[in-house]
Order: sequence, then C-alpha cells, then structure tokens
Amino acid sequence: MHRIYRVTYPVPALFLLFLILVSPGCLSSIQSDTNLTEDELADLYLAQSAAIMDYRSEYLVDSGMGTGNLNKERIRFDYKSPSFARFEIIESSWHSPGTCATTTGISTSWYDSGTRTYDLSSGMNLSREYDYQRIVRQVVADRDFAILERNVTGGTVRYLIEVETHPYSDKYTPYISSRVRASVDPYAGLAWKVTTYYDPGVVPGPTLAPGLMLPTPTPPMPGSITPGHISISEVPNGEVIYESIRVNTGIPDSYFTFIPPEGSGPRCIPKYQNYVEPSRMEPSVPISEPYPGGVQYSLNESDSGRFISLNNGEILEITLRISPGLAYRWLMPTEGSGLSLINSGSYIEMPEDYDFNSSDTYFFFKRSGYYRWRFKAVEPGTTIFDGIFSLNGCDIQGAKRFNLTVQVGH
Repeated sequence: MHRIYRVTYPVPALFLLFLILVSPGCLSSIQSDTNLTEDELADLYLAQSAAIMDYRSEYLVDSGMGTGNLNKERIRFDYKSPSFARFEIIESSWHSPGTCATTTGISTSWYDSGTRTYDLSSGMNLSREYDYQRIVRQVVADRDFAILERNVTGGTVRYLIEVETHPYSDKYTPYISSRVRASVDPYAGLAWKVTTYYDPGVVPGPTLAPGLMLPTPTPPMPGSITPGHISISEVPNGEVIYESIRVNTGIPDSYFTFIPPEGSGPRCIPKYQNYVEPSRMEPSVPISEPYPGGVQYSLNESDSGRFISLNNGEILEITLRISPGLAYRWLMPTEGSGLSLINSGSYIEMPEDYDFNSSDTYFFFKRSGYYRWRFKAVEPGTTIFDGIFSLNGCDIQGAKRFNLTVQVGH
C-alpha cells in the first residue's frame, strides 16, 4: 500500500496580501486589525479601486447645509471603465426627477425631464460633477490627505480622511471648497461618504476659477474670523452618502447609449442656432425713421399668426419689443420666397416727458427697446416667418414667438 502525503508550506501573511492586491478583479474582504498609515492606506485603496471595472451606485446629496436652505437629491450613478458613465436624478427638491445624462468619454447626451428636451452635445462633465468615487481616488492618489479616525462597524473597517485645499480650490470638487472629507473602505477601494466644507475668511476672499459660481458659503460665527485668516467650520456645505454600490456587474456598453424618450425634442433648434440675418438692400434709411413713401403693413407682436397679402413693390414693416442691454434677441428665420430685406436693426425710445438733463438712476428701466425689419415684395411667392425671442436658440419652450405668412401676388 502506498501512502500519499500532502506537503504544505507556510505562506507569510504579507505574501497573501500581495497576491490579493495584484490579482486582477479581486476585491479583498480581509480586514486588518492594525491601523494603516496614510501611505499604506493609499497603496491598498488604489490597488483595490484599480480592480473595479464597473459599478452601479445610488447616493444621497445634501447641499446648502451652512445656510439652512437644504437641497436634497437622490442620484443614480453608474460607471464602466475606461470612461462610460450614466447619471440620473431619482428624487430632488429642486430638479425634475428623471433628468439624466450619459457619456462615452467623447460625447455626452443630456435629457431634462422638466422641459422634455435633450442635448446630444452637452458640455456637462459627468465624471467631474457626479463621480465622487473618482474624486476620492484623486484625493488618495495625491497623498496629501490625513487620517482623522478609524472605525470598525460590523466587521468593516472604515477610515475618515481629510484633505485641505486652503484657502479655496476647485481641484477636487466641481465647486469651490476648502476641505474634503471622505469615509473610505481601503480593503474594497470604495468611498461611502464624502463631505465638503467652505471655510469662511475675510482677507483674502476666494478667487473663482473661470466660469465657476461661488457655492453657498458656510456662515462664520460672530467674532470667529481674524482678518487675513481662515475660520474652520464644522458645518459642511455639501454631503454625499452612498446607499448602495455594486461593483464589477458586467454592464454592457449599450447601457450608455442615449435614446431620446418618447415625446421629447432637442434642446437647441438648428434653424435658430445657425440663424444669420440676410443682407440688407437699402441700409441707408435709419430704421427708427419713417420709411420714405410709407409702408403697406406695420405689424407688432399682437399681429403674430396673421396671413397678409402684398403686391409687388409694397413694403412690410415688423416691429417687436426687445430688452435693451440683454443678450436676448429676435431670431427670425424664414422659408419661401417673394420678399427681400430692405433694412433692419434695433433702436431705443425714451418717454416723451423724460428730462435728459436729470441724474435719474432709473434711466435703464425707462427705456423701451425695439427691433424692426422692413421687407419689400419683389416677386410672386409665399414667405413664412417663424421667429423667437431667445439667447441662442436653446431652451425655447417659454420663449416669445412671432409667426406670419406673407403672400406676394403677381
């Protein structure tokens, strides 16, 4: 009879940890009884997070906490390496639930459920705006954080880390902040709570990055600020708490394909976005002055929707109100033939009894602005006007409109 012996070799604990860290797709569930240093935490956290190829998550957002004007949202955020992402608002106190966006890392599509419009070339950066796992990975990778405490709950170890970005910075967050805290599980490579702070100061004030808006600051306690110093606040201006995170679920690429919901439409209309006013035939006559020889029709906003007829050589004048000093303007694309633009432009009128020698501080609000077009009937045909008062041809659901059909006879 032959005996078979099984030979076992002792494996050092450090070697086991090494195997766990370098094995692709392996997320460790082993919890250490020893306190990690910042460098040890960073090494472990980054190795584990690198093994996450995709994840599905839901988290709660509380903002405006420093002022008591709370905005609450429940967000669903899904990610797939290298750069796929999908975001959706599940519940919100200030946005429309169902609003969502997807990105491939090259192009981003955005859908606003409140207006039922979509944008296939949105400038939104989903990763920077909504991926708090990415934000924490960057904090950890920079290794400028400090460990504040270590907690063990139900056998799970979590570390509270903090990075300071005094005086103010948008390095990690999509808005200006001075500190970022995160509760992280280094053995899973995940963050479960992210808190941001805006610590008030007097001199110098915060410098905003181009295009960024200042978030609602945490109000300082009376007497807590010395000029030239920062006052540390324990009241955050934003908090993100993850309710669920599922990793490596095998999300297909097709999940991130945007399909416009039924009944929705594009946020930006090309015929308005690309509108260029046609060349003028006779720009020498000031648009604010009466036209020599008179006009056949002089229309305003109350005439929208009309059908009118002109004979060859007759003049049509359209005058619509504008807001002086604002970038909004009338975009007046036309289809068809029969008319040619004589002249167009804006002008301002003041009340007849206005005293131009006065130092009236309400001068701006007493002005009346108008935009006027003059067309000449030059050949038989029909022209359809489809105008809107808009900034750039986008978000036009509530825009003022002017529609007109003009037929030129023989």
